[in-house]
Amino acid sequence: MSHDKNEDHFFSRRRLLTGLGLTPILFYPAPFHASSLLFGSRKTVPNPTSSFSFADVKLTPHYPAKSPLEDVLRFVPPGSDEYVTERYAFEIGSQLDQWSRALETSVHDLSALAKSLDPLVQASSLAHAKETTLRSGEGIHVVRRQFDTDVVTGRERFLQQIQDWLGQVARVETAEFEVTGIEEIANGPLTVRLEIRYDIVASRGQQREERVGSWRIEWSYNESPSVLDSWKAHRWEASEEILSVMDGPVFIDVTSQALGGTESYTKQMLRGCDYWRTVLDGACGIDVYGNNGVAAGDFDNDGFDDLYVCQPAGLPNRLYRNRGDGTFEDVTESAGVGVLDNTACALFADFQNNGRQDLLVVCGSGPLLFLNKGDGTFAIKRDAFQFANPPQGSFTHAAVADYDRDGRLDIYFCLYSYYLGLDQYHYPIPYFDARNGPANCLLRNEGNATFVEKTEAAGLNVDNNRYSFACAWGESTSNGLPDLYVVNDFGRNNLYRNNGDGTFTTVSSSAHVEDVGAGMSACWSDFNNDGNQDIYAANMWSAAGQRVSTQKLFQEKAAAEIRAIYQQHARGNALYRNQGNGMFQNVSQQAGVEMGRWAWCSDLWDFDHDGYADL
Repeated sequence: MSHDKNEDHFFSRRRLLTGLGLTPILFYPAPFHASSLLFGSRKTVPNPTSSFSFADVKLTPHYPAKSPLEDVLRFVPPGSDEYVTERYAFEIGSQLDQWSRALETSVHDLSALAKSLDPLVQASSLAHAKETTLRSGEGIHVVRRQFDTDVVTGRERFLQQIQDWLGQVARVETAEFEVTGIEEIANGPLTVRLEIRYDIVASRGQQREERVGSWRIEWSYNESPSVLDSWKAHRWEASEEILSVMDGPVFIDVTSQALGGTESYTKQMLRGCDYWRTVLDGACGIDVYGNNGVAAGDFDNDGFDDLYVCQPAGLPNRLYRNRGDGTFEDVTESAGVGVLDNTACALFADFQNNGRQDLLVVCGSGPLLFLNKGDGTFAIKRDAFQFANPPQGSFTHAAVADYDRDGRLDIYFCLYSYYLGLDQYHYPIPYFDARNGPANCLLRNEGNATFVEKTEAAGLNVDNNRYSFACAWGESTSNGLPDLYVVNDFGRNNLYRNNGDGTFTTVSSSAHVEDVGAGMSACWSDFNNDGNQDIYAANMWSAAGQRVSTQKLFQEKAAAEIRAIYQQHARGNALYRNQGNGMFQNVSQQAGVEMGRWAWCSDLWDFDHDGYADL
């Protein structure tokens, strides 16, 4: 619940700015949110004592100027603008938050919930549910529960239903309630209907479980000395939930065992961006996001994958060599790859066809190519990349494929425009279809570790003016030719189909894969094993965005298709099923994979070895 409450709070601030013509802020919470925490006064940021020898001469970071609106916005309550239902969502959310904390303290403590229930509440029976097994094996059991339409009347009876529903749960680790929809249905007394998504993670003995479902709850308001006592739930409908039960831990964190023996891990990696921004001077350009990538590859050909960890500006990237016994050693300096520039991502790939994996490091200011010398060291290749024109934005991602089938790996680079001024972030217009971003680039491998830009010649300059965060190569028609999918922020995604002659055709619209969103990652995989590669595009899921964008007064003068685009922005990630005829179908909702929060990265792989790709 705390996640959504914060989101609502910041959303109300954004509504104030809406009156100033900045509606797009609604769907992009984090940069605005971060401005008060990460760019506030020095005293607001923790500053633990550094263990580095140079701590006595550390430099003072230079933060951007404080916004004159910051102090005012902190006191703007939800619902202060025309979206009055945001106040109701915030007040009811506070009650759900109390129940969340109570459950995490004691699964048998239903006192907070009891205070929120009308004595004559009518609720769905939770005692009898039809269960359909979705999967069972490898210690993981997943069922879909559909609850009966039978009605239970009275607070005490419903509380017993809740207790029976929780069953053998011994401890609740997480209880999260997100208000995804709200509608005022009466005003005498004031009554609202809420759509609430719940996610409960718990343990029972050696087993762990997670419940994800939704409730439709009607609340009535009757004046009381305490707002928390004024809202009472008088109707509670449960439809279905997904219950996943694991016989034991599915993943075990072995980071400290694998990397704990290296000094760079204990002194650098264990610190977060908040800490390093108090130690490194602002001139280093250290960013606030911390969304730097990791690459895995066997650079020394010993049969074990090694790790290259990318870092924000001012912190050296790290190359960890796999010893083969479950531990790693830091060989950054000896290998010569300790890049200090802000690094978005990196890739291990054999660009010279000599059996050795080279290292591509994608810094915000441009790519670097390190050639593998075969003796555990790398040599930087000067002037490896020949761009037709100087790139105009920050590099954010790269993907490699032999697009022209000449036997050499080529590279596609994504670029993005960050607007960093005193107020930290500006938004393109139109918000949902920005066309003023920097051009991405296709670099063809000419041999001898030299790459020449072929963007224009390959036909990839069509729709090449967006805010691109990520790209991925795959096959949309199963013809052996790599096609290119690009996900974009503030707009639509691009699919370029390979013509087989070194050129591409833009088919984003006809293939039905250009849904708008805050695109941040993409991957290809045949998730349903029908022989065709499907696409997963990740962006942002926003409970507040879903609540507000579906209300009648939101963009009320805009066309229906424009309103639908804004609503799409808030719904989260997209899974496109390849229909085998060059077209795709968005099956995200049916597959249950829309909710991924703020999804910087995604991938599909068969983690339980059952023959199906997991996400």
